[in-house]
Amino acid sequence: MKMRALPALLLAAQPLAAFAQPLDIPPVRYPAVATAARGAEGFVPAGWAIVGRESGDLNADGRADLALLMQMRDRANILAVPVGDETVAFDTNPHLLAVAFGQADGGYRLAASNRGLFLRPIRPFTGEDALGQETIRIERGGLLVSFGYLRGHASYRFRWQRGAFRLIGFESGGASGGCVETISINYLPRRARVSNVPISSDRTPFSWRAVTGGAPPTLGEIDLEDFIPTTAIAGPSIPCTPPADE
Repeated sequence: MKMRALPALLLAAQPLAAFAQPLDIPPVRYPAVATAARGAEGFVPAGWAIVGRESGDLNADGRADLALLMQMRDRANILAVPVGDETVAFDTNPHLLAVAFGQADGGYRLAASNRGLFLRPIRPFTGEDALGQETIRIERGGLLVSFGYLRGHASYRFRWQRGAFRLIGFESGGASGGCVETISINYLPRRARVSNVPISSDRTPFSWRAVTGGAPPTLGEIDLEDFIPTTAIAGPSIPCTPPADE
């Protein structure tokens, strides 16, 4: 059988039953990230590579800081998945984020690292966007981490406050069952804007909801295995009934 990469949309269109066989995902060990370096490459562990790099001032000291999204490069983590009479490469190599502050001497000091935002792929052909340069962005003095899915998107916004990168915002949107749901959480006033309307609607009514619970996790703490932002939104979900012809 030949082994090649197929277009993401074609793979996503494959019947789920075709990929029902459980995959044997090789275990990995995450390395420690250097606490200081003269440049971006100094934070890259052996066997890893930078797939996204952003520069900008994140702690308001007037110096350029770094945000680096890295991926392990281990051929053992690239699995061969049969699709018809071919074999498709499925990359399960994990990702790691490092953020470093620029120093007066021109070097950088590690401020935070995270792997929990970037769940390791365990099922192929989900239609999710590949992680890379578009995943991270420094804007308005904060760090934005964004993900694209087959029928939706999500983003997490962090800002350096009180000695840590604190989660200050979350946004998501997606289509399901003929409806489009959008959620925007602002953790500073602790309120969320929620809407759920038919895809054909030319209006987007929304509701304001309180955000309950304690402080959200910092960049160094957040792990999407157990942190679900929407569970902190008070009140029932907003119903949506699309027209019968949708």
